[in-house]
Amino acid sequence: MPALTQLRFRQLDMVRLLAETGSVRATALVMHITPPALSKSLREVEAIVGTPLFERTTRGLIATAAGRDFVRHARILLQQMDELRECGKGGGPARPMLRIGAAPFLTWRIMPRVLQHLANEADPPRIQMIEGRIIPLADQLVNGELDAILTLFTPEALHVLGQHDLVLDQLHAERALIVAGIGHPLAGRRVGWAELARQSWILPPATYTQRLLVQRACLAAGLLPPEPAIETVSIPAMLRMASAGLGLAVTFESTLSEASDRASLLPVHTEAEMPTVPIGLACRQARTKTHPVHALRTAIRAAARDGAVHSSI
Repeated sequence: MPALTQLRFRQLDMVRLLAETGSVRATALVMHITPPALSKSLREVEAIVGTPLFERTTRGLIATAAGRDFVRHARILLQQMDELRECGKGGGPARPMLRIGAAPFLTWRIMPRVLQHLANEADPPRIQMIEGRIIPLADQLVNGELDAILTLFTPEALHVLGQHDLVLDQLHAERALIVAGIGHPLAGRRVGWAELARQSWILPPATYTQRLLVQRACLAAGLLPPEPAIETVSIPAMLRMASAGLGLAVTFESTLSEASDRASLLPVHTEAEMPTVPIGLACRQARTKTHPVHALRTAIRAAARDGAVHSSI
């Protein structure tokens, strides 16, 4: 069996991303390689480790018990490598690190203004952003690998977070919208889910909030949820494809208000409006009063007062 010393840090990062996205395509997109090349690299890692790290299912990749252990150690090694890089820069004691987990939508939509407020602190922390799905992010939070999670408080997320001794702080809410390009036959119309379920959709991988919202709406109407014609984790790409007439997409109201493609997109109205999804911060009880986490909560509220965090309640 090949030695573990043959593993490369890029492979550790690849396995970490696969655990967080559950998707070969999504991980390949982030790492700027092709899905076949990524699958080949994963087989090489599993050959080195000597056991499968993921189960292949119709809903994507799910880490095995060995895979979860591997990912936990990989995150520690990757974090230590980051700390070594900081040591090499010199310049006195390092500032405290604030490790924040968030869904890609929240990183893109909310965090820039929040980080502006954090940067104005007298002793601003260094920031490490980890993007991913709620389940692996919650595991990292409980294990002490993250200090806080900014997340959508969906029923699935609350079920996962509620199993641990975490402080949940709801901050605001976002309304979900179905959108289509202006030339799409359903653009601007009010239609039922029976018709929507027959359409081509552009959606993120399974377990992502937008996909779950569509699935729940179809099931509530007694319909089978549609399989996406195009699957991507990139919200800008999703909206650009919808504006090009390639299918329907689900986004959040404030995201649409800032999207560069908003002029070429129209909402598709449903018989019952899409739900409003709460957004909040989760952190461990012991970390709520530490300076970095307290500063983060203060910065999020300041950003909300500035209007950077749009409320649709």
